[in-house]
Amino acid sequence: MDLSNLDGAIWINARVLIANIAVDRAEAEKFMPPEIKLKGEPTATIFIADYPETTFGSVYREAAVILHCEDEKGEFRYCPWMVVDDDTALILGRELLGFPKKLADIKLEESNNQVIGTVSRKGIEIMRIEGEIGGEITAPEPVFGIRMVNVFGSVIGGMKLLEIPPSSEKFKAAKHVTAKAVLNSSDRDVLGGLSSPVEVNARLLTMDFGGNGELPNLTRDIDLDWSLVNFFTRAN
Repeated sequence: MDLSNLDGAIWINARVLIANIAVDRAEAEKFMPPEIKLKGEPTATIFIADYPETTFGSVYREAAVILHCEDEKGEFRYCPWMVVDDDTALILGRELLGFPKKLADIKLEESNNQVIGTVSRKGIEIMRIEGEIGGEITAPEPVFGIRMVNVFGSVIGGMKLLEIPPSSEKFKAAKHVTAKAVLNSSDRDVLGGLSSPVEVNARLLTMDFGGNGELPNLTRDIDLDWSLVNFFTRAN
């Protein structure tokens, strides 16, 4: 990835199956350092995406849980769990932007107005979003076009909050999806307690997105006790 040119699309013709779900506050807070607070009614965005073209040369799939949070600056997103199926994307995402990426088997398929996305790790299906594709969305809400705050660093050098400016986004297609979303747990991916299986108004998007010319920046230190306990669970 060329860090000298962060203005413009990095992910091109991305397909993203995405939904917002209510989550259990106590379970969500288990993923969060004390410096980050949930916004209002606890909510997460979950998505499964296929990236057929990138400017850094990787073709891969990705899935994530993104919590809706707020601070003195306003609303932002925090990512406690993300998986990919490409090692380059994993390394760049973790080491440049603080996304806690791990490897997984990820699928996103469309057939006869049906779409299904699944994520499996260690032989266990961790996430499933499945539903019927409906009509067009005229004004899609932002996906990556909102400020992110991630945990960045190591227990050796210390962990800090990393603030990532909103991405630029260009929507090429957007459709409603009447779907069911399911999160499950394994011993290394404890997502099942966040939400019971739920019917959701999901979206199926085709889009370009990427940098807006601004670099991420480190802000405040993370509590050392939280870092010592949680750094290794983020790597499992």
